[in-house]
Amino acid sequence: MAKSKQPASAAQRREQMRQQRQQRIDTGKNKKRSRKRASRNNPWPLLITILVLVAVIIGIFFVIDRQQRASSPGGSDSGAASTFKTITSLDPTLLANVGTGNASNLMHALPANATVPNGPNGKPMVLYEGADYCPYCAAQRWSIIIALSRFGTFSQLEPLTSSEGNYITYTFHKSTYTSQYIDFVALETTDNQGNKLDTPTAEQARLITTYNAPPYTSSAGSIPFLLFGNKQTSTGAFFSPQVLTGLSYADVANQLKDPNSDVAKGMLGGANYMTAAICQLTNNQPANVCTSGPIPSIQQSLPKVSSGSGGGALAALDMPYAATGTRRYIA
Repeated sequence: MAKSKQPASAAQRREQMRQQRQQRIDTGKNKKRSRKRASRNNPWPLLITILVLVAVIIGIFFVIDRQQRASSPGGSDSGAASTFKTITSLDPTLLANVGTGNASNLMHALPANATVPNGPNGKPMVLYEGADYCPYCAAQRWSIIIALSRFGTFSQLEPLTSSEGNYITYTFHKSTYTSQYIDFVALETTDNQGNKLDTPTAEQARLITTYNAPPYTSSAGSIPFLLFGNKQTSTGAFFSPQVLTGLSYADVANQLKDPNSDVAKGMLGGANYMTAAICQLTNNQPANVCTSGPIPSIQQSLPKVSSGSGGGALAALDMPYAATGTRRYIA
């Protein structure tokens, strides 16, 4: 007769349960090892993570760079200082060779009874109004700096890239200019972010309101605006800012040496028009500037002072490179 199976002892049951638990643990560990091996053998998750991190880092640096460029008037171009020295000490022969170049004559004569006071130092005043963001002001400043450097001396101006158009230039904000012939008053009313910069005095605001408006311009408040004492006004850039597209400061300095380049014909042509207008204020002083070619002939081409209170309103095509709209400051 066969023996019946004896029930397992408590110790045996505990051993069986322990073995079962160990098997489950071992099975779980094996699965984890398998997943880890599979993960190690599949490089895509790691590569994707790295690419995402790189993209995020690049994006952060891009945003920071844009903010710094926009908030700071200074550019990172190391050629700005040397180019400034170049444009403030140009060979008069180069200016003479260019003549008016391809610059537009945007001058408009003031009436004989125009009341424009002298500047803060008692000299005939050249008044400028512009803004850092303005692409037309970016172009016009080059000609202004070149022209005024024939009558006096600028301190080192801060390089600037206009937020509209990204054109390299220099800002007149906090600038210093000394001359024995003229006073230069510069107002940069707005920075690249639209924040208020320079506020005109009551007298400056009166002059701007009076002469940066019809009949002297086609619309009120256009920039860049220039007032040459009681003789001439101009609104807009004398050459297209697109001439500056993609150029560095070093590029400008190099192209100015070629009188046939668009840079030279625009910047120097505009500067010669301004020089002729300033010579009207200074009674043709200094003589080595005002009586040397081509300034006398350019003076003859400037609009003549009228006897009335003003001429007819200017057409829009008389100021092709100007920014119009609401003034960006509160007088």
